[in-house]
Amino acid sequence: MDSRVIEYFENHRAEILEDIRRLVAVDSVRGEATEGAPFGPGPRRALDAALEIAREHSLSGEIRGDRVLVIEAGEGEPELAILAHLDVVPPAGEWTVTEPYVMRELDGVIYGRGVIDDKGPAVVSMWAILCARELGFLKRGVQLILGSDEECGSGDLEWYLKNYKMPPMVFTPDGSFPVANTEKGRMHFVVTAPAYTGEELHVVRLSGGSVPNAVPASCEALLTDGTRLTLTGRAAHGSLPEEGDNAATKMIEKLASMPGPGFDVYRALNAAFPHGDYGAHAVGAACADELSGPLTVNLGVLSVDEKGLAAHVDCRVPVCGDSESIARAFAEKLGGSARVRVISISKPHHTPADSDFVKGLLEIYRDYTGREGAAYSMGGGTYVHEIEGGVAFGAEFPGSDVHMHEPDERVAVSELLLAGEMYAAAVARFC
Repeated sequence: MDSRVIEYFENHRAEILEDIRRLVAVDSVRGEATEGAPFGPGPRRALDAALEIAREHSLSGEIRGDRVLVIEAGEGEPELAILAHLDVVPPAGEWTVTEPYVMRELDGVIYGRGVIDDKGPAVVSMWAILCARELGFLKRGVQLILGSDEECGSGDLEWYLKNYKMPPMVFTPDGSFPVANTEKGRMHFVVTAPAYTGEELHVVRLSGGSVPNAVPASCEALLTDGTRLTLTGRAAHGSLPEEGDNAATKMIEKLASMPGPGFDVYRALNAAFPHGDYGAHAVGAACADELSGPLTVNLGVLSVDEKGLAAHVDCRVPVCGDSESIARAFAEKLGGSARVRVISISKPHHTPADSDFVKGLLEIYRDYTGREGAAYSMGGGTYVHEIEGGVAFGAEFPGSDVHMHEPDERVAVSELLLAGEMYAAAVARFC
């Protein structure tokens, strides 16, 4: 532990929070593509804002392909890249402490969409590079790579990896400490079925959830007799569905209990996605292994309109799992007129825990926290999923309640600054 690093972050606390505030103020939820903004105007504005902040701190930066901001420091070819993102999930649900895009500090905790996922960690990563440069630790090249589409498929990074080479060492501040070296695979599939148009009572409109990788906090249905049903739940990250309360599967359960053929499709859905079954037990596809844990399933978006019913499902698949077999199991259970179409599949990611990079990051974690830590597996997919040797290194601390992908997203300032101190130590060690 270097006391100069700790002092540096303490002295720059106000400036760091101001940089985070400026980024949080940008609504960077993915939108319709426009010229110069392939993921919508919001993510592009976030890239521009981050570039402006970097230049104010005398860091060189370049927006590449209108998708990714690359900030560089040090001499020679970069040895390390810190890979973060500036896009955010929608601010669904009821916010009680502040408006989603207005950062507020209360009792040493900052609130706002992106303060922990991933604008806050992106800012302290920038300040880690500034710290290493100012204190004379930076000997070789380092990059801070900031993307704009992590929450909606990482099309930005896919483009970047086709056009640019990554440094030999890469970590993302988009997980939890100490080091996530294994990530489950991910499958996104959609269930479609015709909307019932007979004379009997049925659902005319239904809406629940906004993205597959978040647990829906509310769901509303309109029946042909004019009845409106509104059910509420609790949002959570799609990789941890057991931490939420899925309002969409609640609605399916409610509609499945109604008599008549207008609700047959909901009975089929309820059989495949019973409320509270987050592991595909109902379809016989549950699986788990010691390295990466159990399969998880999240029905994240449910809708009905004149085109029919659509349910978007996010699965996090352990190393032992087979995505195609899991999708077939759901299709067989649903039967009838329902169809399962796989949108995307990514394989699990694993970096050996005995690599010098992982061992070095774990030493930094121990030095700055006083805690022993080991590499672990996570269900959430990060930017390093397709990068050989990449890992997640924070910025969330074990046991912290950050409301990831939920209303009142938050992080303790002390924890965010500590993460920045460790990132500075990583830059010093590897660059």
